[in-house]
Amino acid sequence: MSKPPVRYWTLLIFSIFLFIKSDAQELVLKNDRISRTLKFNGRVWLTTQFADAGKKNVLSVKSEELHMLFMDNQSVTLNDYILQGKPGQMQKGDSSWLIVSYQKENGRQYPADAPGQIHIKYSIRQGEPFVRKVVSLDFDKNATIDRLETERFVIEGNASGGGRGEPVFVNEKWFFGLEYPAGYSRHTDGNTPKDYSRYYEKVGNYSYIDLEGKDIEPKGEKGMLRLMHFPGYAVETTPGKYQVLSKTATCGISLPGQSVQQAFMNYLSTIWKAPRSFLHYNNWFEPMAKDLSGDGLLNIWRSFKTAIAPYGVKMDAMVVDDGWQDRKSIWEPLPKYFPNGFDDVRKMSDKLKAEGVGFGMWLSLNGYTNNIDWGIQQGYKEAKRNSYFSQYGRYYSLSAARYKNKMLQQLPDITKKTGVIYYKHDFNDLSDAGEGNGHPPTERHGHEANLDAAIQMLLATRKINPEIHQNLTNWIWFSPYWLMYADYLWMLAGDDGTNKNWPEISTRAMASTDRDTYIYRMFGNPADRPLVPISRLMTHGIIKTSDGRMESPQDNLQDWLEYVIMHYGRGTLLKEWYISPSVMSDDYWKALCTTNNWAAKHRGALNNTVYCGGRPDEGNTYGYIGWDGNKAVLVARNPQAVAQKLIVPFNESVQFYGNKNEQYRARVVFPYQDVYPKTFVAGKAMEIVLPGYATMVFEFEKGKALSGVRPLQPVQFSTNKKDMSTTLQVPANAQSRCDLLLIGRPVTPSVKINGLSAPIMRSSKSKINDYASYAVSGMPSAKAKDWSMISIDLRSYAGKTIKIEYSEAVNFECFLLTEQKVTAPAAKTGNDILWPITNQTRRQTVQLF
Repeated sequence: MSKPPVRYWTLLIFSIFLFIKSDAQELVLKNDRISRTLKFNGRVWLTTQFADAGKKNVLSVKSEELHMLFMDNQSVTLNDYILQGKPGQMQKGDSSWLIVSYQKENGRQYPADAPGQIHIKYSIRQGEPFVRKVVSLDFDKNATIDRLETERFVIEGNASGGGRGEPVFVNEKWFFGLEYPAGYSRHTDGNTPKDYSRYYEKVGNYSYIDLEGKDIEPKGEKGMLRLMHFPGYAVETTPGKYQVLSKTATCGISLPGQSVQQAFMNYLSTIWKAPRSFLHYNNWFEPMAKDLSGDGLLNIWRSFKTAIAPYGVKMDAMVVDDGWQDRKSIWEPLPKYFPNGFDDVRKMSDKLKAEGVGFGMWLSLNGYTNNIDWGIQQGYKEAKRNSYFSQYGRYYSLSAARYKNKMLQQLPDITKKTGVIYYKHDFNDLSDAGEGNGHPPTERHGHEANLDAAIQMLLATRKINPEIHQNLTNWIWFSPYWLMYADYLWMLAGDDGTNKNWPEISTRAMASTDRDTYIYRMFGNPADRPLVPISRLMTHGIIKTSDGRMESPQDNLQDWLEYVIMHYGRGTLLKEWYISPSVMSDDYWKALCTTNNWAAKHRGALNNTVYCGGRPDEGNTYGYIGWDGNKAVLVARNPQAVAQKLIVPFNESVQFYGNKNEQYRARVVFPYQDVYPKTFVAGKAMEIVLPGYATMVFEFEKGKALSGVRPLQPVQFSTNKKDMSTTLQVPANAQSRCDLLLIGRPVTPSVKINGLSAPIMRSSKSKINDYASYAVSGMPSAKAKDWSMISIDLRSYAGKTIKIEYSEAVNFECFLLTEQKVTAPAAKTGNDILWPITNQTRRQTVQLF
C-alpha cells in the first residue's frame, strides 16, 4: 500500500478530543488534562509524546507501539504492518475513542501465528488526567501469542516501580500500567525490575510463577519501558475467526501539587471497588459454631446481638467458613447439615436476615480442600502445579472448559439461591501448566488463563449482586489492580500467630506484634511498598475463642483492649470477629464495641493509614497514621520495656498533602485523655515519646499545643552490681500496675525482695522465628535471640523502700513499670469514644539493672 497523500489527512474532522495537524501528519488525542500525540511514519502511527494540557510537562517517547513474541521466539512490532483504511473516531458523552487498524503487507514474510489484522483503540474522557489503549489481534485460524506488549517505547528520564501488576512511575510525574493484576511492567533498560525483585514479593505466602525468562527483552536499551502480558491461545469469536484482546494500558499524569503516587491512587479510585467497611463473625475457630445443623449459627448471632445492641453496633454478616460444602461436588451443600440442599442454606440465610444480619460464605474458586479425585472422575481437570505450589493442596484448573463453565453457572446460582452478601475466596493459587487446560502448557500462560477465569467468576457474581463483598485470601499478590475485582486482600501471613522474637509479657501483645511484623515487612519501606492501601487488608481480625487461642490466662482487660485497638488502628475495612460469645465479659464487650464505633467515626482517616516506624519484633516503636484533610489519627505502640521515640513523617510519604510549616497539635485519646504537650510543624518529622510497652492513640488537628498533666517525678533507686541488688523506693502513688519486669537472655534470675522469695505473677519465653511454614518467606529476624521474662507485682510495697536481690545469671535486665496516679479531669465517655482505661494514671518505665 502506498503512502496516503497529505490532503487525505486534512479532510479528517473529529470532535474536540482529537485534532489533526496536516503539515506534520499528527493525531492528537486530548482533553482538558492530558494529550497523546501520534505521528505517521509512512507506514503506521506511532506515539511521539504525552503532555499535560498546557504542555508544561511533556514526555517525548520513541515508540514501537506494540510488540508480539511467539512461541518459537520470533517477534513482530507494529512497523511490520501497514495502515488499513483511515483512523476512525467514536464519541459518546464525555468519552472519545480513536481506532486505527493495520494489516499485513503483501509479499512480506510473517511468523506463522502473526495476526492478519491489528486494531488499536485509544480512549480518553473529559476531566480525567489519563488516557487508555487496547490492542486487538485478529486471526483467520487458531493461533498462539506468547507475550504481547501493549506499550513499548523509550523515554528520557528516570523510572521506578514496576513488576507484576504494578505501574511504572516516570520522572515523578507520569504513571504507566496495565489494568490487570498479572500484567508485567519493566523500565530503565526494558528489564527492570527483575521478576520477584520487589521488596514485598519476598514475604509470606506470595504467589510464585516462573516466567522462564520470557519477560526479558534481550535487546533492551536505555530508557525502554514495556507493559506486557502472556495471552496464550487466541479465542474463537465467530466460526473460523479468532482474536487476542490485550489488557488495557493506561498513561496518567499528576496534577499540580500532587505526587505521582497520589495521582495514581486518584486514578485507581475511578476503577476500583470503592472502600467499604464490613463487620462480620466467622465460625472458623469455634468448634461448636462449625455444626451448621439446626439454629446454631442463629443462636450465636442472638448472643452477639444482645451484647452489641446497647452500643449501637451493626454487624453485617454471619459467615460460615470451609466445611459447609459436600467435598464430592462442585459447591453443593453438605447433606449432613443441609439435607434439602440450598433450600436449607436459604432458610438459614433468611432467618439471619429476619433478625437483622446478613449471610456470608467461604468458597475457594478452584475447589481447594475439596475431593479432587472425585472431580477427575466426573471429567473436571486438575491444575498442574509448579514446584512451589506442589508442596500445598490440589485444586481444579479454573481455565479448563468444563470446570470454568460449571463455576460460571454455579456461583451466580449460589448467590441467587442463598442471598449471600459476602464471599471469602480462599486459596487463589492460580498455578497451572497443564496440557489441555485452555492455555499453552506453561506456568506463565496458565497463570494468566486461570486469573482470567477467576475474574470472570468474580464479575459473574457481581452481576447477580452488584453490592457483593469479595475477599481474596491466600496466594494473591499486592497488585493495586486486584481492587477492580476484590474489596479485600489477605495480608499473606499465618492465621493466628503470636510472635515471640522479642520479650513481651502479654500473649495478646505478641499477637499484635505478629500481625504488625508482617505488615512492616511489606509496607515498612516507604521507597518500595505496595500501592494497595493497608485498609484493604484482611488480617484474620479479632480472635477470642473458647479454647483460649492467642491469649494467656494472665492476660488482662487492658491487654485485650490494646489488642482490639491495634486491629482497628491499622485501618482495616474488613472487621473479622472470630469471637465466642461464651468467653466475653461485659467489660470485654465494652472494649470491643466502643473501639468499633470510634473507628467508624474516624473512618476517613483510618482508610488512609500508612505504616511508620521500625520492625516490631526487634523492639522498635511503630504505628499507623492516617490523614483526612487536616485531621489525623495515629495508633502507636512500643514493644520494648524502655521508653522510646517514634519518628513519624509529616509529609506526602504518609499521605499528608497540607501546607508545610503550619502548626498542629495532638490529643491523646488512649489509654487516657489529655493533650500531648508538643506542637508539630508540617514538613518536619514528628517525635513522640512512648512509655515502655505502651499502646497509645493520638488525634491531630491544626493549632498550637496546650499544656496537660505535669510529668511524673523520677523514680528513686540505686543499683549495686557488685552484690547484685537494687534499692528501690516504690512510688507511693502506684495504682493499677507496679510491675518488676525481668528479662533474661536467655534465663531470668531468681529474685528476693527484702530477703524473701518474690512470687512470679506472669511469665513468658521466646520461640524464635516461629512462622507458619507457608508464610515464613522473608520473615525470620537475624536479631532475634532466646529470652525469658517474668513479672512481679510490687503494688503492696507502694510508698516503701525495698531491696531487690538477683541471683547470678548470664545476662538479664530489670525494669520497673508503674501506672502512677495523677490529677486529671474526668474522662469523656460515650459509645464512640475509646475507653480511657488508665485516665487517672500515667505510665512510667525505668531500667533498674
